[in-house]
Amino acid sequence: MTSKRKKVDTDLGAMILRNMATVMERERMKRDLTKKEMAVLCEMTNPYYFGILKGTANPSLQVITRISTNLKVPLQELMMGVKSRDGDDRPVVPPSS
Repeated sequence: MTSKRKKVDTDLGAMILRNMATVMERERMKRDLTKKEMAVLCEMTNPYYFGILKGTANPSLQVITRISTNLKVPLQELMMGVKSRDGDDRPVVPPSS
């Protein structure tokens, strides 16, 4: 039996992955890096990085934390796509359906 990670299947999970991809691409362009260079900076393989961009990856908390640390982007910004205002670290809650 082979073990494959399950695709993100919740609205919140999909939103977080979409925000991560947006922030990571913004940071990549700001630093003028190729996608391969960005994968190296984030300490991940190229296919895994592309999986995040496509929304098919399911990164663990350790991976998300490593991306945040290596890019020097706060977790809140990486996951929710918004910068903290005046040190306000309250989580942003997505609107309910």
